[in-house]
Amino acid sequence: MSNSTARPGRPSDGAWRREPDHQLTFAGRPASVGAMRDWLGHHLRLSRHRYPATLQGDLLLCASEIATNTLHHTRSGLPGGFFTVSLWTGYRRAFLAVRDMGPLPAAPTVPHIRTGILDDLGTESGRGLPMVAMLTGDRCGATAPPDPRGHTVWCELRADSTP
Repeated sequence: MSNSTARPGRPSDGAWRREPDHQLTFAGRPASVGAMRDWLGHHLRLSRHRYPATLQGDLLLCASEIATNTLHHTRSGLPGGFFTVSLWTGYRRAFLAVRDMGPLPAAPTVPHIRTGILDDLGTESGRGLPMVAMLTGDRCGATAPPDPRGHTVWCELRADSTP
């Protein structure tokens, strides 16, 4: 995801070929981001995989950024909107996917990264996906081309890759 658009597709190792270990749909309201973090944190803490605190914290930060983008840039943030979060767990790694309701009617968008944005301290927005890419070692992306029914933005964190 280090280019200007999110890398299409999904992780290649087959983790997405099975049903998620945990999945929940949230109302498209700002308070749902906190509820989502609590829900994910609960599952990460109770996982049989005993994730290190750094992986848990990084995954919660990535999830917050992706969900916040969902509310700001898609129909999920409109009245009656919602988004669905899926979590796959595995030994020393976790996969997260956030599916939204699709682009806003007046401004269809594709999840993308603005290169160099993390270096520009004067910029107030556009830092979320570059930060996700940095935390995941570029193991992140979005479905492409975007389905009119919604985007799915995903990321994978591995215990050996967290700082």
